[in-house]
Amino acid sequence: MSTGWARLFLVGAVLTGLTTAGSWSIRAGWAEYRLRQRTIAATKGAIALTPDNAADSAQLAMLISEDDPRKAKDALRQAVSLNPWDARSWIDLGLRAEREGDNATARLCFLRAADADQEFLPRWTLANYSFRHDDATGFWFWAKEAAAMAYGDAQPVFRLCGRVEENGKLIDRLEIRNPEVRAGYLSYLLGQNRVDLIGPAVRRLLKDNRETDVPLLLTACERLLETTRVDEAVDLWDRLSEGGRVPFRMPGGKGGQVLANGDFTTTPTSRGFDWRMSGADGIGVSREEDSRGLRITFSGSEPEDCEALVQLVPVRGAVEYELRFTYRTEGIAPDVGLGWRIADASSGTPLRDGGPSLASEADAERHILFETPAECRLVRLALRYHRAPGTTRMEGFLVLRSVVLQPGAQAPAEGSRVRK
Repeated sequence: MSTGWARLFLVGAVLTGLTTAGSWSIRAGWAEYRLRQRTIAATKGAIALTPDNAADSAQLAMLISEDDPRKAKDALRQAVSLNPWDARSWIDLGLRAEREGDNATARLCFLRAADADQEFLPRWTLANYSFRHDDATGFWFWAKEAAAMAYGDAQPVFRLCGRVEENGKLIDRLEIRNPEVRAGYLSYLLGQNRVDLIGPAVRRLLKDNRETDVPLLLTACERLLETTRVDEAVDLWDRLSEGGRVPFRMPGGKGGQVLANGDFTTTPTSRGFDWRMSGADGIGVSREEDSRGLRITFSGSEPEDCEALVQLVPVRGAVEYELRFTYRTEGIAPDVGLGWRIADASSGTPLRDGGPSLASEADAERHILFETPAECRLVRLALRYHRAPGTTRMEGFLVLRSVVLQPGAQAPAEGSRVRK
């Protein structure tokens, strides 16, 4: 063959290839357009144009699944024959087989899906399949595999595992390594009101010592307090303190101060064992600028019955305690309804309500005695305003210099001034 003829042959071959490629490109583009219409007729048209495209058959199966289950099953088989890595179609085939009572085929399809796709969905499908068929060994294996692939919200995994066994140890049992998923498990337990089971999850999050987990751990602390699990709440708070996540440890409480942040060296956080500041309209709470203490300002528009400051304090049962506090006021008249209310945090039973009138232009020290019931482990200490009859709403401020709560009161007479 001469050089000229060879060149013409080559050019012809190239043009034929380009024509074929262009024709295929047009057909594929038109098929994709029809596929996007997501109708049965358009999808069948797409299959006619590109019969080797597994996605076309998978979509057809979805569209006709209710009206023609047999043809839908055939379409799924076609999809996986064209693309053995189509995990979604394997799962759909498995679900159809399970509904038909063919569990051996169903499990095989689910395993093919798990082999084709190493992500969450196939493993989650196998965990659910094992759960439905009371296969505990298979369930925990695939639940562990699914948890390893879970990111973000893993609540469905936790809920399903809880239907098998709920003991608070899911982080270890599933070997959950993702700290976000571990935090999600603690959140799940709190949402299920299983405060009795949060210990292992709390300890794992404390070990992680992540700043982003602090609000959740403080919520756990507060839920422990609500259920009077005081020792666990104290331990959690102190561990947060050791990690530098809260500003102070709890006092030792061995004959001394049991109240936290009693000298207001840190601004109250309104969380856990710290002082909880009022959210009531007309009441402002701030640190003193020139000396230690907390200023509580009443604007005159506050509610007639409200709490300005609250703290939950661990105590022992059947013990006499002394509350001692140093303060001064400005603009607040005697006997207008401002005083301390001390109650059993569990039952709400008042242990002391009122006490000495809080009105003194000069720094003064006062004390209140009360005794805890035998079963009491937590008291609620509240600075409360309850408008006294015949008075207008209070306007002025009170500065608390220090507040001490300790057992074995050895108090001076009520109303004494601060010793110089």
